[in-house]
Order: sequence, then structure tokens, then C-alpha cells
Amino acid sequence: MAALKIEFEIKRKMETLEYHETILKKVSFDEELLKIELKKAVRNTTCFQQPALLEWCGKELGPKYKDIASFYMKDKHCIN
Repeated sequence: MAALKIEFEIKRKMETLEYHETILKKVSFDEELLKIELKKAVRNTTCFQQPALLEWCGKELGPKYKDIASFYMKDKHCIN
């Protein structure tokens, strides 16, 4: 039963990350809106998910937004 609960939590967390990636792609045409949604994505993802979010930002949005996401992550006090 505990393994099933852990599997469910992992799936739910990945869905959160995928959701934010989708939103970020859709708003990438507007820099200010992108920054707002990026801040939300950082807030709603776990420390465990944040390296994947950073990698995605660098690949899909470019180094500028990877740096912005990294800056927002400093407030979460995740150990990297």
C-alpha cells in the first residue's frame, strides 16, 4: 500500500511539472507573462523537480530564462 502511495505522489508531481512546461510554452510570446508563469512554476514544483525544470527552460526557452528560473529558485532554499 505504501509503495502505491509513493508511486501516485511521483506521478502527480511529474504531472505538475509537465503542466507548467505546457503553460510556459503557451505564454513564451510575452516576456512579462512568461516571467510570471515561471515564478509560479518554481513555486509549485518541488526541489526534486527543479533540476528538470531548469534543464527544460534552458533547452526550450533559452539561457536567459534558465538564469531567471535559477534566481527564483534561490528563494526556495533547495540544496543543489
